Amino acid sequence: MNKFIYILLISILFPLTQFEIDREKSSVKWKGTKSTGSYHDGLINVKSSLLNIENDNLVGGEIIIDMTTIVCTDIEDKGSNEYLVSHLKNDDFFSTTKYTEALLLIKNVSLIKDNDYSVDADLSIKGQTQPIQFTANIIIKDGIGLASGKIEVDRAKYDIKYKSKSWFPNIGDKFINDIFELYFNLLSIEKK
Repeated sequence: MNKFIYILLISILFPLTQFEIDREKSSVKWKGTKSTGSYHDGLINVKSSLLNIENDNLVGGEIIIDMTTIVCTDIEDKGSNEYLVSHLKNDDFFSTTKYTEALLLIKNVSLIKDNDYSVDADLSIKGQTQPIQFTANIIIKDGIGLASGKIEVDRAKYDIKYKSKSWFPNIGDKFINDIFELYFNLLSIEKK
């Protein structure tokens, strides 16, 4: 009985609300670079989300990415563009037929200063889960949340071996950098 009263008091004193990302008004951009400094970039879509907000602060949640929605935005030639996207979706990279989703599970969020927060999360790609930390600028007010930032992902930790210097140290200068970047601009709204 005492435990029930404690949980009830906590929920009254620290009300938890849930937000979800507006997929139409949000974007996740990816960027991958080669050893030469050249790069490709594109977009990928949020599939669903559930963000836990307490007193206008993000305290946890999850974001599911639809890996089948990968597109390239920097290659204008249609054939070359389709070739790259097909390669990203096959087993050399993300195996999107088998692994259709990636998951970001937010575990801890702590204030750095102003609206900048350090986010600790677990990122799951291709059935592999690894801890990840990144900085996000987060503003939550009147049932609306805005978050932006960059996540650096080490693909070698997710069994993505293609031209990886971590997996093939003798590859010379023909490698693709293991770190790829995700730039996010997310608008979220309170669930009613």
